[in-house]
Amino acid sequence: MAQEKVQFQSSASALRALKVGKRNPNWVDAAEYLINKASPEVKLLLEAAQEIERQKLRGELPETTSEHKVTSSLFSPAQWAIMGLVGAVFTGLMIWIASQIGIAGC
Repeated sequence: MAQEKVQFQSSASALRALKVGKRNPNWVDAAEYLINKASPEVKLLLEAAQEIERQKLRGELPETTSEHKVTSSLFSPAQWAIMGLVGAVFTGLMIWIASQIGIAGC
């Protein structure tokens, strides 16, 4: 029993069906409609993405071609050391100022 192909009236209605995901039985028809309405540049991008996925599946490309895994922190160890030193000096200065105010108040 083949399902009849849905004819979308606008890109907006196709996008709504596509956003629901695979739960919507018409998501394939929505995707095809949007691909057919897409600009040549978008079609070229889709073809490139398909080829990259095929090459990954065949093992011709590593899994992370353009994705960079962030394993380092925002700052280098030297920068952390400098910030720690500045923080310690600032804390010491605040303690010294508070003690001076305390001495002057006595």
